[in-house]
Amino acid sequence: MKQNSIYLLKGLLFSLVLFAALFFFLAFLMYQNGWGESVMLPLIYVTICLSSFLGSFYFSKHAPARRFLWGLLFGAAFFVVYLLVLLLANGTLGLGIDRIFTYLAFFLISGMAGGMLS
Repeated sequence: MKQNSIYLLKGLLFSLVLFAALFFFLAFLMYQNGWGESVMLPLIYVTICLSSFLGSFYFSKHAPARRFLWGLLFGAAFFVVYLLVLLLANGTLGLGIDRIFTYLAFFLISGMAGGMLS
């Protein structure tokens, strides 16, 4: 169990760094091109899916069995970390309930996919 928690923390750290790097790159593209929300929102979804997928792929590689469940667990943990970072940065979530459930679905599904393909 101790080994799994270490791999979970490493995967979360990797996913957070990747997510932050991609997010800053998207912010740069938005600044350069003047893109609005209609262009940025799908790119944000891709960023969420990619970072959650790769982190859960790493984490689930070290799981003994039922890797899709470990990937689902990773997606849920990454979603909680994402909400905590958002809350600490803004003081509020600043998201509507529909967007929160959409983000949760993307985190969970991409985490489970990373677990299944590991």
